[in-house]
Amino acid sequence: MHNQKETLRILGCSKMTLSRYVKDGKLERHKQGRETFYDEVEVGRLIAEIEKNKEKIGMEVKPREKVQLPPKAQEEIETLSANSSLNDIGMEVLSTATRQLIDLGLYEDCDKQILLCYALATQAYNHYFVKSMEVDSVTFAESGSATVHPYHRVMMDHQKMMVGYSNSLGLNPLARQKFDIKEEVEIDEMEALIG
Repeated sequence: MHNQKETLRILGCSKMTLSRYVKDGKLERHKQGRETFYDEVEVGRLIAEIEKNKEKIGMEVKPREKVQLPPKAQEEIETLSANSSLNDIGMEVLSTATRQLIDLGLYEDCDKQILLCYALATQAYNHYFVKSMEVDSVTFAESGSATVHPYHRVMMDHQKMMVGYSNSLGLNPLARQKFDIKEEVEIDEMEALIG
């Protein structure tokens, strides 16, 4: 999940435009207290849609900024992705998730294989989302019973996996509440003696 500030930076738009995307149903807003969050997959999908529309009308598509990682983390990501089938979307998800974990102070303790699985699940989700948009989600058999298209089922399965991996890594605010991230407090010797 991206907060509003991150989403504005990623989309490169104003608050009014972001509100219009929500009103038009292109993005779903999630509120937690005073904070507003947007799903990273929906943001990525919206970026792809915007770029596709720009290409259709002949506008210049700006290259997206590359996520900057510390050298050690970049090396670990390259090692992880070398033996997997990550494409550009998967690599971007992996880099973004790694940067987010580093910023939260959770990267060193996270399971790197789960991080890779998160990137692969997100990549597969995006792939099957595009495929499911090309076909009807629901088909009707001759008997009249409705069945969900297999692409849609597979997409939903990958979404469940993606959310599960995201939760276990602490990538969304609700999942981070489960982690005991507490600062160590030094105890003064005098206070320890008093009680």
